[in-house]
Amino acid sequence: MVLLATILITAGSFAQKGTSFIGAGGELLLPTGLSADYFKTGIGFYAKGLFGVGTAGQITVTSGYAGFKTTIPAEFATSSGRRIPLLLGYRHNFNGFFVEPQVGYTVLGVTISDGNDYYTDSEGGFTWAAGIGYAFNNKVEVGATYQASSKGGETDAFFGLRLGYNFSLNSSKKQ
Repeated sequence: MVLLATILITAGSFAQKGTSFIGAGGELLLPTGLSADYFKTGIGFYAKGLFGVGTAGQITVTSGYAGFKTTIPAEFATSSGRRIPLLLGYRHNFNGFFVEPQVGYTVLGVTISDGNDYYTDSEGGFTWAAGIGYAFNNKVEVGATYQASSKGGETDAFFGLRLGYNFSLNSSKKQ
């Protein structure tokens, strides 16, 4: 929490130099690699702070939640997986188009129930992500992202498609 507060205060101090937003949206996540062996397509939501640092750049802080059904056959058990990332990044804008590399930490979890027993487990790992997209009038945003989380030599990776909306924090400035 102290690290997050420091990041937000630092990013906020640069916000006077560029355009800042708070964004939210939904995403469709497609497991890749090893993750595709265990998880089906997932859906989720995200929230993001974008803090202006110049005319074309923004420091980003992103979190969210995504849920997945697993590939365990339903006759054996019901199961689901989840991802909760906290990512820090930099977005560079090119006349509507943007690129956004990010790093951070993700909590990965799974829940399994066979009707009699209930099992849940969570662990976290280093995460990196790379995103591209387009923001229409700095408001409606469509994008794609690739996220990979590593822990103990294993990697969980997902390709995501996003649709979101950004609310301006610079009401007096032209956007």
